[in-house]
Amino acid sequence: MKKILPLFLTFLFFSCAEDDVDTMKLQSVYTEIEITNCQNMSFSVYSAGGTDSFTCSGNNYTYTTNTFQLSVIENTSFYYQLSVAPSTYNFTTCIDIVTRVYHNNNLHETRTYSVGPPGSPTLSCSHISVGEMYSIIAD
Repeated sequence: MKKILPLFLTFLFFSCAEDDVDTMKLQSVYTEIEITNCQNMSFSVYSAGGTDSFTCSGNNYTYTTNTFQLSVIENTSFYYQLSVAPSTYNFTTCIDIVTRVYHNNNLHETRTYSVGPPGSPTLSCSHISVGEMYSIIAD
């Protein structure tokens, strides 16, 4: 009996312990792309939600990417990739792009870019395209 009692108490202790279970939660991410001075240009968009293209018209144009969804363990990080590139570089001025990344319909981050042709001696744009990777914590 003395030999069985410690074994029984050990079993009882571990069987009463709370299970440590990881919880998977569905995450949704999309990007709103606002373009100023778009000069009737076409753009290609690559995101974790898919690939698309659009032609902006007028001075201000807003495009929303497809929603990217995946199940992730709560409180761990996952990656979201975004790329926006003009189809040509026949610019007369820099094109201003603001990206707003939304995670579960809440604003996660806003970034601003000034896009123009590579190596232009007349335009001082800071980027030739947008290319970003976001690390987002699942909630």
